[in-house]
Amino acid sequence: ATFTEVPKDVTVREGDDIEMPCAFRASGSTSYSLEIQWWYLKEPARELAHELAISVPGSRNKVTNKDATKISTVRVQGNDISHRLRLSGVRRQDEGVYECRVADYSDDETQEHKAQALLRVLSRFAPPDVQAAEAVSHIQSGAAPRRHGPAA
Repeated sequence: ATFTEVPKDVTVREGDDIEMPCAFRASGSTSYSLEIQWWYLKEPARELAHELAISVPGSRNKVTNKDATKISTVRVQGNDISHRLRLSGVRRQDEGVYECRVADYSDDETQEHKAQALLRVLSRFAPPDVQAAEAVSHIQSGAAPRRHGPAA
């Protein structure tokens, strides 16, 4: 069982529309019950991994990131599932980690697979490259020595 398409980190400007793909294929010939969920995590993934690591074995599924929000769920019978997350008119507060979770209910135990991508949102009015702009103004201001007082 494996992801056939995973979301990638993306940087957009405020107000843009984005799509994050997520597709999964189960291996084998049996018909599966697959569920795909999109989650929004305010905090980066390392926080989540840390929380999972210190949780008691057996209760792993109950441990969730306190800042995680479920966005959507799609469930299918079959071996293939895909669910694109669409965000329109992205705002600064949409910035964060988006996680695609696929649960595979086919066997006796449920298997969960995860893929994550980071969304960065730039201000609509930010210059394309702040450092370049600063460098140019620095050169201009320091180029010619200024004369003080009236010219002789």
